[in-house]
Amino acid sequence: MSEAKAFIDYYSLKKKKTSNFSLYYNDLISLTICGIGKINAAMSIVQTFYEFEKQKNNIWINFGVAGHKKEKIGSIFLVDKVIDNETKKKRYPFILDNCKINQNSCITYNKPNFNYTNNLSDMEASGFFFGCEKYSSKEFIHSIKIISDNEKKKINFFNKDEVKSMVLNKIEDIDTFIKKLYSTWTNYFEKKKKIENTIRNILIDYRLTFSEEKEFSRWLSMYFYHTSNLKINFLDNKKDIHTNIQNIKKKLGI
Repeated sequence: MSEAKAFIDYYSLKKKKTSNFSLYYNDLISLTICGIGKINAAMSIVQTFYEFEKQKNNIWINFGVAGHKKEKIGSIFLVDKVIDNETKKKRYPFILDNCKINQNSCITYNKPNFNYTNNLSDMEASGFFFGCEKYSSKEFIHSIKIISDNEKKKINFFNKDEVKSMVLNKIEDIDTFIKKLYSTWTNYFEKKKKIENTIRNILIDYRLTFSEEKEFSRWLSMYFYHTSNLKINFLDNKKDIHTNIQNIKKKLGI
């Protein structure tokens, strides 16, 4: 709660009545306090998904503190590689261009780890990433960590004001990242919606079987995602579907 309090105040979040995890929200953002451990992290993803209308492809950000061998207390990092210490499974988040937050890999442990390395160490990130994969794509799944302890020093985790102050010192950097990610998310799904509508309108002019429609839609989608506009003037609904697909391939240089 001491880590979350800074966000609750900054974004003016109100508490949502729920039986399991503590959830806070406003019209745009929700925050779930998952507690310690990767199992809690994964379970909180499911709870959040179902509490907020089961919307897929939302932005998911895990925030928390982490240890490191030598990084300064209060330093902030965006995780660019997640390693589960138990299973050795790895995940590689998709990092935005021109990201202003330094990046580092993070190893998730089952219990507190004080054998510091040059990787970040925490207890939630892998559970968070594996849980989020069911509901969104890796472009919109991220983990941000603030260094709370190293070989020489650690914060007083029981001092709520100290923890909150450490988060507040970096909250504008985090907010800038969130806004940039949200802009990317908005642009992506606006384009996706326009493409889906365009394909739907094209298919009206064709009489296709279910499998032909799926195949044609796949190539149309590929074409539109590789072009800067949604106009297409080389199709002919009087020709068979395979001829039209071959024309799309030629335009894509395939």
